[in-house]
Amino acid sequence: MHYHHIEDVDGELFDLVPFCSDSCHRSWCEANDETYDGWFGCQEGSDGVEWCIECGVVAGGLDVETCQMNILVVNRFRSDAGERCNEHHGEHWIQLPTDRLETRT
Repeated sequence: MHYHHIEDVDGELFDLVPFCSDSCHRSWCEANDETYDGWFGCQEGSDGVEWCIECGVVAGGLDVETCQMNILVVNRFRSDAGERCNEHHGEHWIQLPTDRLETRT
């Protein structure tokens, strides 16, 4: 998992933006006029599931279902409908729909 750091005017950490990969991190920075400051990956994430703000797949976290971590495609195009896990009868999201992705900046 990757994070983009957002700092306040005093240089204090204000927010961490989660990504599934470096390429989603770069794409998001370009689309949001943010400065890409390099790779900041290999993070465990929070206790809950964290979603890539760029493409909507699981970025990481400690409470992630196997079906969410074993997806075949990361760096996906955004999806209006998203994708749910068939194995668990649609109980878990594999990719969040576009309208459920947080916007920042």
